[in-house]
Amino acid sequence: MEDLFAAEGLILARLRTQVAAFRLVAGARELKSIPAGTGTTPALYLVADGFQPLGSAGGEQALEPLWLAVVAVRHGRQVADGAGERQEAGPLLAAVCQALIGWQPADGYAPMRLVTTPGALFTDGLALFPLRFATRLRVGGG
Repeated sequence: MEDLFAAEGLILARLRTQVAAFRLVAGARELKSIPAGTGTTPALYLVADGFQPLGSAGGEQALEPLWLAVVAVRHGRQVADGAGERQEAGPLLAAVCQALIGWQPADGYAPMRLVTTPGALFTDGLALFPLRFATRLRVGGG
């Protein structure tokens, strides 16, 4: 494997084609860098979220690249309890899961799966609902 971030473009392309409800699908440097002032919602931001090292054998190491697929929505009603944001985000989160769970980004990758996910963030009228996905690949061997 020559590029540990090679799946990023493939994941973004998959989400653009499989979840038409997003007005924007883009990468982001980190969760806190997602622009609170964006007027483009609903949106999905993909964040590289590190690597989980797994077992090694014969000079190869298995890694699980982790990706946050962050659904961003705005909702003016019921701001205090978040019900409006959850009502809008729920179907989008389900569509992201449907698009990615079990999908294999490319040869050499295991199918993607949902793993432990951080909680929602609410900032400046924007609600961010992250889902964390993992795939698996092998590196090394030399």
